[in-house]
Amino acid sequence: MRHWVRVAFPKTYMDRQRRAGFLFILPAVTYFSLVFIVPLIQSVIGSFHRTVPGGTSQFVGIRLYEKVLTDSTFWTAVRNTIHLLLMSVPTTVVLALVVAIGLHRLVSLRWRNVWAAMYFLPFSASLVAAALIWQWIYDPVYGFLNYGLSLVRIPPQKWLQSLAQVRPSIALVSVWVRLGFDTMIFLAALQSIPGEYYEAADIDGASGWQRLRYLTLPLLNPQIIMVCILELIFNFKIFDQVYATTQGGPASASQTVIMLLYDTAFKYFRMGDASVMAVFVFVTLLTVTLLQWRIFRKPIEY
Repeated sequence: MRHWVRVAFPKTYMDRQRRAGFLFILPAVTYFSLVFIVPLIQSVIGSFHRTVPGGTSQFVGIRLYEKVLTDSTFWTAVRNTIHLLLMSVPTTVVLALVVAIGLHRLVSLRWRNVWAAMYFLPFSASLVAAALIWQWIYDPVYGFLNYGLSLVRIPPQKWLQSLAQVRPSIALVSVWVRLGFDTMIFLAALQSIPGEYYEAADIDGASGWQRLRYLTLPLLNPQIIMVCILELIFNFKIFDQVYATTQGGPASASQTVIMLLYDTAFKYFRMGDASVMAVFVFVTLLTVTLLQWRIFRKPIEY
């Protein structure tokens, strides 16, 4: 009897612990399922159906995939999205890392917190509000940027109205918005690196560049990968800044995949085509994220 009690008690206790843990995460799992999983399943199902006159849904197989994936407008939007991504992601990650290292070297904790709050402030603003602020800054007649250029005798630029300048201009907005968030991640990671590592490097006579290259960057590898993945997802799904400033113009030069998806679904009511685009975005982001995590993840031990 004693033996039975000794064996059964831990099992019952662990069952209780698992049940409690499941109940704690149940609200988050439910929310995630309703907000992400269910719409994803509906998008996959909708990508194989077309709405016919009368409002009924008709199964069409992969015809909608053939239609969307051979449409030049869709691939133009993909190309615009990739251009924005290539301009925004590396710039944001590098600047955030530089700023975080600079803040980490500040001796005064008070001033470090003040500067960190200033960098984080744009991230706390609404994306639409941030886009409208920059729309005023970019205004070709009354904008602050062209006013500053006039002080150094540079002619005014069209910025959001220029085919060549519209994508870099929107990319700059993304960098401004996301810089503070990425900086906080890097700053927290830098503060978690044991000081003994740097003391050992000083004893070995390592220069500042050597400590950065062989110590700081390798130890920040998990955070760098995470930030790159987050920025990749954010910039591939960019919508608010484009919609609030250019609405895809001029001449579709800034139209992104999500912008085209929105117009297709809610302007032209082609839900099947929009579902194909949504599936394309999901598969692309999932594939690139897994590849990025698999290739660049390097466990470092000292």
